[in-house]
Amino acid sequence: MNDNNMLYPVIINEKYGYIDNRGTLLIDTRFDYAEEFQDDFAIVEVNGKYGFINRNGEYVIQPKYEEVNNFKEGLAAFKLGYTWGYINKEGKEVISNTFLDAYDFSEGMALVQVGGKQGYIDKEGNIVIQPKYNYAHSFREGLASVDINDKFGYIDKNQNIIIPSKFIMANEFSEGLAAVEVKNGCGYINKDGEMVIDPKFDEVDDFYEGYALVGKEDLFGYINRKGEEIIPIRYENIDIIAEELVAVQIKDKWGYLNLKGEMVIEPKFNEAYDFKNGIAAVEVKNKLGYINKNGEYIWKPQR
Repeated sequence: MNDNNMLYPVIINEKYGYIDNRGTLLIDTRFDYAEEFQDDFAIVEVNGKYGFINRNGEYVIQPKYEEVNNFKEGLAAFKLGYTWGYINKEGKEVISNTFLDAYDFSEGMALVQVGGKQGYIDKEGNIVIQPKYNYAHSFREGLASVDINDKFGYIDKNQNIIIPSKFIMANEFSEGLAAVEVKNGCGYINKDGEMVIDPKFDEVDDFYEGYALVGKEDLFGYINRKGEEIIPIRYENIDIIAEELVAVQIKDKWGYLNLKGEMVIEPKFNEAYDFKNGIAAVEVKNKLGYINKNGEYIWKPQR
């Protein structure tokens, strides 16, 4: 996507619209809530119902659902009444809302809840792995974490147990590694089930573009795939690394570090989020604004 085509949600008088990366309002503020664009669609709320708009601000799916997820692999989960199903990008309900819960499609399959158990469906809505798990995760890199006898292990799409169930917690694989919890802490395994980054953390998150967020004693930082600290574990809160910058909380304010650990935008925001094409959302006194990488406002905080 061309950087100049990026759109960012803003609030004016408690209504949401969208600006470009120059701070020009391109879609009028007429929504009760609006999310960031994912490809060419964005989720919006009007009168408590959710639908989708395109980049011209036109409804492509009218707001009529209690909840919707973003489109993944051409389908989006929707909630109508108390049950979930899936729509395509034309707004056709291609999988009926018969599930108690429904997750995004990943690798051609989606995790769903039927009764009190979780299983998997294909894009035609056929159950391909019977709902028999108390807890499960989506398939990533060919494997899914599932609860077997109160411990997590990993299965393949044929339901073969690839990594035995021995973990207290087990996340989806990302970049060949998965965050897991064992008795003495949290670390990372490879697809052979080998612990390749020692379980020395209290909290761990998935790897993304070579880095993973980790925490010890309520402080947070980042490691690389070797387990080396890239951003020291000393911050009260931290966001995701994006475009070689990361938002961190120091006392009650947020600022931005580079990957050398240098503070490049001083902590002065009540909240700060990741950069997208050179622009980041920030909050000041519950007002939403946007800054560039120099820390300059392209859209001053308002609500």
